[in-house]
Amino acid sequence: MDINEDRRVRKTKKALRNGLVELMVNKDLRNITVRELTDNVDIHRATFYAHYKDIYDLYDQVEDAVVEELNDLIMQNYSQPPSHFYRILFEYIIENKQLCQMLFGTKRESSFMVRLNVLFEQKCIETWRKDWKLSEVNEELKYHVGYHVQGCLAIINRWVESNFTYPMDELVKIIADIDRNMEDYFMKKKNKI
Repeated sequence: MDINEDRRVRKTKKALRNGLVELMVNKDLRNITVRELTDNVDIHRATFYAHYKDIYDLYDQVEDAVVEELNDLIMQNYSQPPSHFYRILFEYIIENKQLCQMLFGTKRESSFMVRLNVLFEQKCIETWRKDWKLSEVNEELKYHVGYHVQGCLAIINRWVESNFTYPMDELVKIIADIDRNMEDYFMKKKNKI
């Protein structure tokens, strides 16, 4: 495959992804047709089918790409101080506003939030255990991590659904403060043992 063909494929896939995002701002995925999408982005339907089985396949591939990007972002930054880490996370969301609105706000039963939850819980356990020198991953830690991650995702979801009206810096501070409180709790508990 030559470079120009590869570039055309990337450009086509990007146009289809962006077109899907635009349509999903106002429409449920199940109500979007391939014809509507391809007409919207001025790409032939045969070109769509050269890359995707159907509209759900496109959505799933978009979701996979975002989960992979967030995984990379977490892997590269999870050891940063909480305020720095959350700033990077929120900046990613701002840079991908419509895409995040589609994924967080979708009515379709998707695995996106489940996958994010698992990803964030794994990194949270790993980070807390290392940073706070916890000897084991016990049930109490898992409950705290679950509560923390669900709370963070709820904050992000609320922010996305409110069209990003609350100041990002304030949200970073809220979540970083929650992290510090959680650390204080575990340090006090550890010192009592």
